[in-house]
Amino acid sequence: MHFIKTLTALAGGIFLCALISIYGCDNSKDCPGFSEYLTPYIPNQSRMVFHNSDGDSLIIRTDVYSKTEPHTEKRNVLSVGGSGSKPYCRSLCTQTSSLLSSDANQIHYSIEIDNELDLCSLSVSISSALPSNDYFFSSVPFTASESLFGDTLRLTNYTSTTDPRFSEVVIVYGRGIISITDDLQNCIWSR
Repeated sequence: MHFIKTLTALAGGIFLCALISIYGCDNSKDCPGFSEYLTPYIPNQSRMVFHNSDGDSLIIRTDVYSKTEPHTEKRNVLSVGGSGSKPYCRSLCTQTSSLLSSDANQIHYSIEIDNELDLCSLSVSISSALPSNDYFFSSVPFTASESLFGDTLRLTNYTSTTDPRFSEVVIVYGRGIISITDDLQNCIWSR
């Protein structure tokens, strides 16, 4: 009888510890919204129009613009094992072409702030009707200051391909993407 009482008490203690770890501390965390200091790198615009020296145009529609607002992250108690991971704060500003768009040129342009690692990443992905999907990326330690990436950011193609269409993107603080170097058309698209 004493063994059963001890076993019951032990099981109750384990159950209580499990409940405390699941519903105890670190269940939620208030996360900041996307930094207003970084929005000038991605101005909200419905399309980007570039011209080359021959007067041709490269038009990229940007149908979707989103920016993370302040929010609360919660532990996912329904995850495998029931304890879930600690709430993790990230914020994002994104400008993209709609996936439903039939446009020949599409873009995914974003900045992500990882508040837990104090890291800020800027990425640009451009797809075109010509068989190409080019990716540009930069990452820096996050500080809440203006022009974190500098006034002018030059990104070279990050894609591991021998023949990318686009080899460089230039981004200016307050204006967004101002030029794209097109190796296939042998020109620079500017605005």
